[in-house]
Amino acid sequence: MLRRLTIQRLAFLRSMELTWGPGLNILTGETGAGKSLLIESLGVLLGFRADLPPLSEKALIEAEFSPVPPALQAHLEEPTDTLWLRGELLPSGRRRLFLNESPISASTLRSLAYYLVEIHSQHETQQLFQAPFQRELLDTYAELTAEVQAYQATYERWRALSQTVSTLRSQEAQAAAQLAWLAPQIEELDAARLSAEEYAALEQTIRRLEHQEQALALLSHWHHQLTEAPQAPPALLREAEKQLSRLPLPEISSLVSLLEQARLLVDEATTQIETLLGTFTLDPAEAQQVRQRYDAYNNLLLKYRVPTLEALIELREKLRTEYHALLSQANQLEPAEKELQTLTASLLEQAYRLELARLAAAHTLSDEVEKHLSELGLPHARFHIAVERLTDLQSPYLWEGTGVQLTPYGFSSVTFLLRTHPQLPLAPLSEVASGGELSRIMLALKAALAEKVQLPTLILDEIDTGLSGEGARRMGDFLRKMGQRLQIILITHLPAIAAQPGWHFRIWKEPTAEGGWETRVERLEPEARIQEVARLLSGETPSPGALAAARELLTTAERS
Repeated sequence: MLRRLTIQRLAFLRSMELTWGPGLNILTGETGAGKSLLIESLGVLLGFRADLPPLSEKALIEAEFSPVPPALQAHLEEPTDTLWLRGELLPSGRRRLFLNESPISASTLRSLAYYLVEIHSQHETQQLFQAPFQRELLDTYAELTAEVQAYQATYERWRALSQTVSTLRSQEAQAAAQLAWLAPQIEELDAARLSAEEYAALEQTIRRLEHQEQALALLSHWHHQLTEAPQAPPALLREAEKQLSRLPLPEISSLVSLLEQARLLVDEATTQIETLLGTFTLDPAEAQQVRQRYDAYNNLLLKYRVPTLEALIELREKLRTEYHALLSQANQLEPAEKELQTLTASLLEQAYRLELARLAAAHTLSDEVEKHLSELGLPHARFHIAVERLTDLQSPYLWEGTGVQLTPYGFSSVTFLLRTHPQLPLAPLSEVASGGELSRIMLALKAALAEKVQLPTLILDEIDTGLSGEGARRMGDFLRKMGQRLQIILITHLPAIAAQPGWHFRIWKEPTAEGGWETRVERLEPEARIQEVARLLSGETPSPGALAAARELLTTAERS
């Protein structure tokens, strides 16, 4: 409940502190005195935007709420008996908001404001035309908040998974084509048994094979010349040693020794030639296999357009990685489809339970609203809440054999229907309800809700516009009864409503010493209330008849 509201330096609301009572709080005064600005300032404090006058200095708005609604306590870090809100408005247009002296963002405060204050004006009753607002009212009455939140959590998971499955399905054909392209390439590269060491050895062998014929011919020729030719050097040197050693010359031994060394060197060279010839003994068939293997490597390098075998091996590993990733992706579709199927079944079941609860609540709420409308002077009005299933013959989601349209709020729509005359058919509110009727429908709905759930402080800004006479009296009685269940702050110009029991405040503007204007508010005592109600009846200077009528209105309302 709103206990206190303080405003400083906000246009002509220079310094104002109001203490509000439980039940009905009535605010009356001259047009332009600042009633709407007072309400707008509270909206700003709750995090909402408002069209405020330009500021020349910092303005301050403070509000005290006590007790704190249990539903709001769950959103606070620590439980508290009193909630303080403070808003600092700067000339630059910025604002700073605080909750119990801790800074808080406007968006967070707006979410909490739902539990504190609800502001309705003649303009804002137009929300009744909106389907989302109608559904939300019915869900609040049916106490379906937790069920709707659970459904929406499932819906978000279902929507995200549906998108995932759709993406996987669209990728499936592309993945299959890519797998079909990758498989033979990987098979070919695996079959090649690629080895950098083997390729290096093959390169060396091929270089030797390229010179094998020339080397064989030349080495064989000189092997023959050194070993088998008639004038082979070893034989000549051996014959020279034999003959020269017979000469009886002292120097001949050194000469023979040199010839022997030369023969031994020729023998060693011959042995090396024989060794080299042994390396060129590769069988032609084996040589052909070497060439074929080497050509296979080079063909792969050319086919895959890579410069080295190391790059080709790296490409093979890359293709393998891509192949297994695509296989893994393909394996994700089946479990995702099964999970989606299960989640869809759960979502449909939750939507059906919401529909059943709404149907039951719609019947009860319709009856209660009709009863309240009769109390508000519309005895012939018939109010009906239609809960209809959203069918879609093209939908793959079936319930009871029929395709349904799944929305974030279920598969049913909620529509408020009204009939104001017995001979007229039921029709949507937007087609049949006038401004005055909308105000009464809104109050009837709030009264029905107040019997089921704890409502926040209700601020009604001239919601009685368009009423007079008996209609005004009935609304006054109705508001008095509502004030027994919740706190109401009501701005009115109607005497029959202003006379209802409750705290009555008068608002007016008066000139200041500086030549400006300042808004003043005071709570009226009984005699001052008579003057104010009389003013509403007849004008600024009430006549004796108006004063008598005012006393009668106040007395009658007090006795009701």
